[in-house]
Amino acid sequence: MPPLAKKTSLADRLAPVLLVLGALLTAADIILTFTVAPFVQGAELSEPVVIAGQVVTTKLLLTQKIFYLHVPVAVTSFAAMFFTAFYGVRFLMTKDRRYDLRARIATTVALVFILATMVSGDLWTRFEWGRWWVWEPRLTTYFILMLLVIGYFILRNAIDDPERRATFAAVFGIVAFIDAPISFLVTRLIPSSIHPVVFRTDSGLPPKMLIPFLLGLFGMLMVAFALYRIALAINESAQVVEDLKERLEERDAARAAAAADAARDRLMAAAGKVTGEKNPSYGSQSDNGSPAAPVAPDRAGAAAAGSAAADQNAACSEADPASPSDDSSAQ
Repeated sequence: MPPLAKKTSLADRLAPVLLVLGALLTAADIILTFTVAPFVQGAELSEPVVIAGQVVTTKLLLTQKIFYLHVPVAVTSFAAMFFTAFYGVRFLMTKDRRYDLRARIATTVALVFILATMVSGDLWTRFEWGRWWVWEPRLTTYFILMLLVIGYFILRNAIDDPERRATFAAVFGIVAFIDAPISFLVTRLIPSSIHPVVFRTDSGLPPKMLIPFLLGLFGMLMVAFALYRIALAINESAQVVEDLKERLEERDAARAAAAADAARDRLMAAAGKVTGEKNPSYGSQSDNGSPAAPVAPDRAGAAAAGSAAADQNAACSEADPASPSDDSSAQ
């Protein structure tokens, strides 16, 4: 069993700090998104419009600003799925249940960010494309990833044996992670995809757009790591409590068994003493030192011997009538 005491690691001590810092970076991302980051030009207008003293000839896509939060959340979900696969491989190599716990928590964090990605992406799809859902390659592959992650937890709840549950979950988590890079690269693998490509080799974002985006990306990664470490510490503490309960139950069971054996020995000793008083033959001992069983007189054998002696005397009397018939005449 693992030790009951667990030392607090540096990552656990930094988790609350990273959570606060990540929240601040994310808040700065949102503020800069709506104050500094420029609008994205959309379709041409039928006639020019003056907005804030500037002549605008194309639609200003306000919905595009959701990507400053949507993309960092999606990238964070991919990173969490990587750790699901990593700890799954470690568990299959070592069979150490600590890695199964880490894989499960990483997948839980991934599910949280996957759901946030789906909600923010559907909002953009609704306002930009006019529909809540489009079977576009990026959306489809990411939807499959969400179903795989949900299936991961269904699989865990369907298996009772801890060893088999951890093994199957590790394999399933590795398979689910394969969909993450496919979903990330599908817009490059399928050029006809209508989903925009955010990460480009030519740094497609100007500084006023890139800085808020990076703030949101690092902020979300910090929040995810902090949530992972906090959840891990809580679950490890719960595991320590369960191990302590098991040890106490085993110790109580051993004490109860010892007490039962002692009571049985006392009862057997008392029963032997009572039986020995009723039959003194219990005082004798056998060769091995244990009390010998009482020997009851063989009444049937004694009666048979007496009958045989009487028959013999009668036969002698018939053979010699002159012989004395009793002890007094014999004298």
